Amino acid sequence: MAWFKADDKLYGHPKWLATSKGGRALWITAGTWSGDQLTDGFVPRHVLPMLDGTAREAASLVASGLWHEVDGGWQFHDWADHQPSREAVLDRRSKDAERLRK
Repeated sequence: MAWFKADDKLYGHPKWLATSKGGRALWITAGTWSGDQLTDGFVPRHVLPMLDGTAREAASLVASGLWHEVDGGWQFHDWADHQPSREAVLDRRSKDAERLRK
């Protein structure tokens, strides 16, 4: 299991405060989805409805700087600085599996 980490000071961050309430909900939902799917913070455009997000909410995240619009969808700002990478999660899982085999 991968975890999506949120800073305990998020509630007062200027980017968070500049984001719509729906955008904030999308940010959390998309973050947990991205962590689970090991996308390194990439949210494909076609996944937005599954996450119960709207184009307006995604635009709110882009406008506040929490997301960047990229080819095919959006990318969390500085994902690698705050979240474990796909590679790190898979490496940890492999090491855990080996430890359990022993």
